[in-house]
Amino acid sequence: MHPSRPIRVSAVVLIDGDGRVALVRKHHTRFFIFPGGKPELGEDGVTAAVREVHEELGVSLDPAALKHLGDYNTPAANEAGTELFSQVYQARLPAGRPVTAQAEIAELIWVKLNNVELSTATELAPLSAMILEEMARLSS
Repeated sequence: MHPSRPIRVSAVVLIDGDGRVALVRKHHTRFFIFPGGKPELGEDGVTAAVREVHEELGVSLDPAALKHLGDYNTPAANEAGTELFSQVYQARLPAGRPVTAQAEIAELIWVKLNNVELSTATELAPLSAMILEEMARLSS
């Protein structure tokens, strides 16, 4: 049996005016992840990131304003035994824009970098935990 191919996604570290980061939980999952998702055929990472944030949160981001934080390989949170390849971008939430969980998003929370509090029924996906820890370390 050969290992499955990594799942490829674009993820956005969306930061609001108070410096909080958006985390979402999809329906029927317990892991909080950054908004984002799989690129469609022919989409590059930035295009997929902008489209997914609009679909999931109703927020229109300027592709030129996305900052590429890096590419990461981590275990997939919701698919056991599968690797995740993530192109991760950072974006500021445009001022005065409403943000609502929609599409496959069951829950949206905003967390402070040095104080991520989750209920016991939920947890951070490996990618989210790693990036938030890295950002908290850089900001202190």
